Amino acid sequence: ARHNKVILALLASKTTFAVGAGIVSQLAVLASDAFGSGDAGRGALLGARGVGSGLGPILAARLVQRDMAKLLRVCGWAGLGFSVAYLGVGLSPTLAVAVVFVALAHLGGGAQWTLSTLGLQMEAPDELRGRVLAGDFALVTLMLSLTSIAAGLVSESIGVRSTIVLFSCLAACAAITYLTSTRSLRQHLRNASQPQ
Repeated sequence: ARHNKVILALLASKTTFAVGAGIVSQLAVLASDAFGSGDAGRGALLGARGVGSGLGPILAARLVQRDMAKLLRVCGWAGLGFSVAYLGVGLSPTLAVAVVFVALAHLGGGAQWTLSTLGLQMEAPDELRGRVLAGDFALVTLMLSLTSIAAGLVSESIGVRSTIVLFSCLAACAAITYLTSTRSLRQHLRNASQPQ
């Protein structure tokens, strides 16, 4: 699996996505500090996250249809969509606008998460699949832990809105790097799937 470029790209997909995913830990803080809302505001933001995370994979699966080149591309664009929508969250003037942007962000987040896992299940050899998936979840859990801690510390220093904007910009850079670095692999996969 270490020499399989598709598996490495799929592992990198979820790991680069997690660069910005730590800002999810700041949603409750955003509701109370930026919008002066209590449990209802926190619930609305987290509920919007759930709606997006549920719908994103369904919509993305229709785009991909088990085509690995498309899957890698959609993973990258979904990560970029996540970051752009979270930029909107950080700049939202009202809680209602933030709720819409959170739902949009997690359309991308849910799509990226599910598609990268699907890709690993499709690509990993039977005898290695469990270890590959365990490694994937270990990497993303580590990144989520680190970025959640970092987001909390940064939020203490510069405030929740600025933290969300900063981490969404970092996530956008990670997604663009992913899309750029997988371009030749995606082209190779497209060429290999063309009928001879």
